[in-house]
Amino acid sequence: MTLGSIYSATDKALFDAINQKSVTAQDLRELFLKHGIIISRSTPRHILAMHFARLMHDYQDFESLACLFDTVQRRERLSSLRLASSANAEDIETAAHEVVAKLKEASDVASVTVQADGSLQLLVRYRKLHFNKSEFRQVEVKEAIVTLEREGDVIIVRGPQNEKVDEICNELISNIEAKAAGEVKIERIDLQSFPDSKARTQFFRHLIDDVPGYKRNDVTDVFLFNPTKDIRSSDDAESDNEDSEIEPETDLGIHISRASLKGGQVLESTEMKDLLAKGFYVSKIVWKAREASFDADLVEFEAQFSEPETCTKFSYLVKGYLEYQEEGKFSDHRKQFGSTRDREIGKLIETSARTAIQKLRNSEGIS
Repeated sequence: MTLGSIYSATDKALFDAINQKSVTAQDLRELFLKHGIIISRSTPRHILAMHFARLMHDYQDFESLACLFDTVQRRERLSSLRLASSANAEDIETAAHEVVAKLKEASDVASVTVQADGSLQLLVRYRKLHFNKSEFRQVEVKEAIVTLEREGDVIIVRGPQNEKVDEICNELISNIEAKAAGEVKIERIDLQSFPDSKARTQFFRHLIDDVPGYKRNDVTDVFLFNPTKDIRSSDDAESDNEDSEIEPETDLGIHISRASLKGGQVLESTEMKDLLAKGFYVSKIVWKAREASFDADLVEFEAQFSEPETCTKFSYLVKGYLEYQEEGKFSDHRKQFGSTRDREIGKLIETSARTAIQKLRNSEGIS
């Protein structure tokens, strides 16, 4: 049995599947017609489901039902890492082909293509399993595009942020390191070296203000994280207060770790300032910005650390744009950029993120 196949399609699984609202009356008619049965519109669905579950079924029946539950793949946030390596173009391409060969062994569909600009593109189609869902919803077919682009002495790897792409990137790094003379130095966008909550919030302030060519218009969503504080023992607390009349604070065991604010200009709100004063820091932000021209569209961005406690796994998404209409007004419906434009703007967000980290280093005297 290949990876991602449905391990069991029982009578109950068929019954439950046909009772789902996503299976329309037309779908039901087609399913029964394949078995030479004409159904009546007046027959209750649960009766039809019970009868269908008792029939003999083949692979085509299961495939037809599974296709009815396919969902549109959501756009994933992108992430990137930079590799400092002496590997040449041939080494990198060979490393990519080795990754593709390994993916194919695992029953994934994968290929490598060289783009017109000299960059490499890995296209991977794979299956993600969801065992917490019903049988016909357990398999999700996903697609990921990983690009390798050289910028001077640095190799930039970009792709969706998920576990599968992380595995692919780790395999790429191992293969490149095996072919290159010397260790591959990896640079990721993270704030592990900046544990202070004020610095972590300041990173996002720099990020949204320093996107090249764009001026911030509004911040609409802010997600905050409050790390668990180290609780000192009661003996230590008593020791500190032996010569003091101030009574030690009573630990009530209450800790709020996450908060979110939505609206307009939330970064400057009183609620935001109160949360920051309590030790919270920004871990995810959604903002709007536009280019300098008076008739520029309003572009919506999103950036976050998927691991907020350590501020690692940075990712971003160009959510789309609101088209400029007239007199400073914009359309109500957000439109999507094409893939080329998405990549161009994504590179600007990466540049802004690296600039923000450098500003933090400069402010703390870190070289």
